[in-house]
Amino acid sequence: MKLPFINLLYLLIPFASIGQENYDIANISPALKSRAVATVRNDKTVVEMKSPEQVTETVTRVITVYNKNGDYYAALPVHYNKSCEVKSLKGAIYNEMGILQKKIATKDFKDISAVDNSTMFGDSRIKLYVPDYHSYPYTIEYQYEVKYKQNLIIPSWNPEVSNSVSVEKSSFQFIAPVGTACRIEAKNYKGVVKEEKSDKIESKTWSVEHIPAKKDESYSPNPNLKRTNVLIVPKNFMYYGKEGSFSDWKEYGEWVSSRLLSKKEDLSEVSKQKFISLTKNANSDQEKARILYDYLQKNTRYISIQIGIGGLEPFPASEVDRLGYGDCKALTNYMKSMLSAVNIPSYYCIVEAGRRKESFNTTFANVQDGNHVILCIPFKNDTTWLECTSQNLPFGFLSDFTDDRDVMACTERGGVMMHTPKYSNSTNLQFRNANLTLQEDGSIQGTLNTKFYGTQYQNHMDVLVASNHEKNKLLVDHYNIDNISFAQVNYSEHKQENPFIEENLTIFIKNYAVKNGNKILIQPNIFNTQSNISENRNRTEDIFIERGFTDIDSISIQLPENILKKITPEQKIIAKPFGKYEFRSEIKENKLITYRKLELFEGSYPASDYEDFFQFHKEISSSDRGRFNLSLL
Repeated sequence: MKLPFINLLYLLIPFASIGQENYDIANISPALKSRAVATVRNDKTVVEMKSPEQVTETVTRVITVYNKNGDYYAALPVHYNKSCEVKSLKGAIYNEMGILQKKIATKDFKDISAVDNSTMFGDSRIKLYVPDYHSYPYTIEYQYEVKYKQNLIIPSWNPEVSNSVSVEKSSFQFIAPVGTACRIEAKNYKGVVKEEKSDKIESKTWSVEHIPAKKDESYSPNPNLKRTNVLIVPKNFMYYGKEGSFSDWKEYGEWVSSRLLSKKEDLSEVSKQKFISLTKNANSDQEKARILYDYLQKNTRYISIQIGIGGLEPFPASEVDRLGYGDCKALTNYMKSMLSAVNIPSYYCIVEAGRRKESFNTTFANVQDGNHVILCIPFKNDTTWLECTSQNLPFGFLSDFTDDRDVMACTERGGVMMHTPKYSNSTNLQFRNANLTLQEDGSIQGTLNTKFYGTQYQNHMDVLVASNHEKNKLLVDHYNIDNISFAQVNYSEHKQENPFIEENLTIFIKNYAVKNGNKILIQPNIFNTQSNISENRNRTEDIFIERGFTDIDSISIQLPENILKKITPEQKIIAKPFGKYEFRSEIKENKLITYRKLELFEGSYPASDYEDFFQFHKEISSSDRGRFNLSLL
């Protein structure tokens, strides 16, 4: 009975054998080579859904790499776990003229764990091939097949992988039994969907051709907002033996709560009593939550594994309690369970985490949105958010990894869209105060105090958590000043209201000021200089400032007796819609006093303003590097 289905399927899926195509790079259009580090010659994905527990993904991918910057795109990771199996893997490498140089077999792929040092996630693995071929240009071809035992997560189609990679052709075909109900969203797709149908199956094919590489433009919006993307969500699905359906985020949240989170808060009675005892003297629920968050940070560690690799279902709280580690899902569920033990409700929230702010698609519920999980505690008049994977972030504080974006919270009302806290330009503050002495040989020594607030809280987090031996090396990289050394290094965290990290340093900079005859040349702004940005006279993208910030530097340099204490004071103010810069420098009471303040304002500004934006940075950079020529007595 399956034979007609299979025969028709092979008519719908032309599956070329390795070496059949001509991959001579002379066949690539010059327009596709321009600005590109690589070109996708052909990327064909066919997803065949026979049933909710039988989904096959068949991929042919061919990429030509022009230089070492394109090598990243030639690597192939194929993820698998107990819900999906890699059925076949092969490939080949061709030289510039398309002549076969090497065949790639399954045994050439490394089989590695998706996460190290963990038995909890032992089934999450990757088959990885990284080509060791560097005679440019070269072309690499892959063919592989993956079989899934679930249809909740249907592979999506994203033909544009990077601005620096052009696309010759790419296609995505979805095949399913006739009448299979699916919700489909095709973003930024301008082509025609090819539809085919027989008595038993039907297919839809999306395809694009000839997409040139684009020049990266600094301060641009997220390119994914303009790229083509196809998402498919079956009306009825199966996931690890759990049936379900959803048409909106409310229903999806209900399914996650009832099928994935149910019975995961399984702390033993002994553990529950321990948490009750820990919080018995707390005066409020907020104080109880602080105590338990502190316990989480001190007694667990984070195992890095993304939702898409490790699945959607968290491990039980009892496992984290026993082992002391987990991924974002497991640790968030554990914190939620501890709060439940002391009768504090909280919400398990799925978020798209990353340096770029990416919100959920509020009008199209799907499983592709979200790569991380955080916790929300809905205190009355004080919604509190917790990053459960961090051993250092303050209670109630989110970093730039999950700030200011829509997330899906699993609540008693089902899935609800919530928004994480936004940190303003003035909140993202770095405040530095330096008291220094210039010595007669041109060296500088003294103390430096810096406080980091808001999304700048983590600016020197790596130094804070590093060993004493490593701290100096990291600070040299952060300050990037020739001949700088650090005699004393002290950090402290202030984790209460308006949290900040405080850095106290005793520094020495050898030969900072340059002697030239009876003059000494000194740059008064020592620690914070703005870099130029690239000039772009044909700007196409709007100017987009993801996060605003404020940097304030106050520097006092005690001058030696043999210097004439006289200069023409400097003062500059530059005010633009996208930022403001203030700079003052003068000699007062035998000290060279400098004040610098730079504010960059979050927002979107028209591309036509880029020349003004470029000049703004250029003027700041020039002012920051200004020097005084002081006379020696």
